[in-house]
Amino acid sequence: MDASNPERRLTLRQRIFDILEHSRRRDFASRVVDFVLVVLIVSNVAVVIAQSVPEVAAEYGASLLAFDRLCVIIFAIEYIARLWVAPEHPMLRGNGPTMARLRFAGTPLMIIDALALLPWLLEVLFPSSVLMPLTRLVRLLKLARYSPAIATIGRVIVSERRALLACIIILSGVLLAAAAVMLAIEGREQPERLGDMPKTMWWAAAMLAKIGGGETEPVTALGRIVAAITVMLGIFCFALPVAIIGRGFYEEIRRRDFVITFAMVARVPLFSKLDAGAIADLVGILRARTVTPGTTLMRRGDRGDAMYFIASGRVEVSTETLTLYLSEGDFFGEMALLSREPRTATVTAVSSADLLVLEVDDFLRLLDKLPAFKEHIQEVAKERREGNVQGS
Repeated sequence: MDASNPERRLTLRQRIFDILEHSRRRDFASRVVDFVLVVLIVSNVAVVIAQSVPEVAAEYGASLLAFDRLCVIIFAIEYIARLWVAPEHPMLRGNGPTMARLRFAGTPLMIIDALALLPWLLEVLFPSSVLMPLTRLVRLLKLARYSPAIATIGRVIVSERRALLACIIILSGVLLAAAAVMLAIEGREQPERLGDMPKTMWWAAAMLAKIGGGETEPVTALGRIVAAITVMLGIFCFALPVAIIGRGFYEEIRRRDFVITFAMVARVPLFSKLDAGAIADLVGILRARTVTPGTTLMRRGDRGDAMYFIASGRVEVSTETLTLYLSEGDFFGEMALLSREPRTATVTAVSSADLLVLEVDDFLRLLDKLPAFKEHIQEVAKERREGNVQGS
């Protein structure tokens, strides 16, 4: 409970990073910026659609073009701002500013942001082409940044691309094999419908997708058997990528939780000077927890089983003699772990808060592993004993 520590003062770059990259969840400014950008993206796509109508383009073309140029300016400012704050990203903090920005520019979402600016350049280079304005539709992909589901799907497909490619190869092999067998069996019986490979490939694709073969049905007993086997193979061929994507979603959720916890750990002043490797090790033992206002985190007299670090939010610490408040960067709960005595304070969340929980066994191991952490904890504990602040 480091009540003496003032709330961390942010530089302009750190503050812009928090707003653009959601480092501080539930940040009002971040929500406002996201809302404005989403409205601009959707409106810009709607303008492209409206401009394709000759009557609308003739009457409102100049105004719609001016709105599009305004969107381009805002998107460009957003892109430059994201590059500028890239060195503040916890995962890139170990790199120099230039390298951090280069690496950040190569991330999928930043590539999409760059592609959103490309239509303007194409329209300048090819002003007479009627197709160039349609390239603005690529800006719809920017919504992936504001839709966790869309972004997750994209990351899963990228991470599982090799397994999914193998599924495509298997599906293609089954399709060709079924088409060749059906050509050999039914080719002479139904030359107009199954007399060549393109026709039997269409039939095989329809059967594998379980949409039926249309009016093309086998007339021989062996052909019907092949059709039945093809349908069953279709179930396998489509179930396999579903299973792969399902596993990918599970792994992506784990990675997302890791990144969230990583960012929370990096915001705690006690850990902020650690390198990325040390923070990554901490992520493995710290558990992220989000609480709502009014949640009681510990009670006076309880057994001490964990200590807490405040990544964001505010809590109230109430002892027999005083009440105090802790905010971002503070920690509490360590006194009972060091003394092995019951809790001496009740701690309640005053606002929504993001906490990092360190269990007692991991706490003791961390004291041995990180001498600087041990020294700081013992120093704060000593100050609290001398100041009779024993709310943990």
